[in-house]
Amino acid sequence: MKKSDVFPSRFLKAGDLNGEPITLTITSAAYETLKNPKGSEEQKLVVGFRKTKKLMIVNVTNFDGIADATGEADSDDWINHKIEVYPSEVQVGTEMKPCLRVRAPSQGELKAAVAKKKPPAETDDMDDEIPF
Repeated sequence: MKKSDVFPSRFLKAGDLNGEPITLTITSAAYETLKNPKGSEEQKLVVGFRKTKKLMIVNVTNFDGIADATGEADSDDWINHKIEVYPSEVQVGTEMKPCLRVRAPSQGELKAAVAKKKPPAETDDMDDEIPF
């Protein structure tokens, strides 16, 4: 069994994404009292999504990412906006740790319009004036 099977979490983690980004629609953004690794309680912003029971704890970096992706600086205005959550890494001390990051949903690769070039018109260069 995987650790995530033995100890399921109600919070989204980088490992849940299997290395792939996912587009999610925000349904809620509320403060919750959570325990930090040291055991003390902290107020954290937690975001909920459509089609998944898992919530995402929002840190400063991801708050800014959601604000940029939604165009909304106030978390109360994030509801019904789509964001793309993707796995990444962050340096913590001397170690690289998995983390979640947020951006605007990608629109796939945009293909540049290819304009057909007309062949240059043939001209008779023999009629040019010589400037000297």
